[in-house]
Amino acid sequence: MKTWRPAENDGAFELTPMIDVVFLLITFFMTVTSFASAEMIQVAMPIAPQAKVPDDIGDRQYISVTEDGIYFLGAFKSDLEHIKIALEARNAKEGFKGAYIRADSHTPYKYIGELMKTCADAGVYNILFGTLNDG
Repeated sequence: MKTWRPAENDGAFELTPMIDVVFLLITFFMTVTSFASAEMIQVAMPIAPQAKVPDDIGDRQYISVTEDGIYFLGAFKSDLEHIKIALEARNAKEGFKGAYIRADSHTPYKYIGELMKTCADAGVYNILFGTLNDG
């Protein structure tokens, strides 16, 4: 009587599961990259030809201000109260460097002044201002 025997293993490595995992990783990193690049809204920053960029910007909270005085915490529309809460929470963490303010070149100073006061109220005193270098 003939019995059933499993096929002999020829020692080949099964690549299908590994290819599936690689494609999943590629998809994951492409998605994360697109979210990271969408973190800041576009503002027409002022030109400052003699501005110097620090070597280490570090871990900072990005805050954008539009020409109309609308605040954005990262990519999300916010108000000064929520910005203060977020800055207080970030300031409590080790390694937090401060705020990075990106304001439109036509933003009235009153909006930037209010934001700077909010930063000070939250205990954040190290602030960088985003500018464009002309040359």
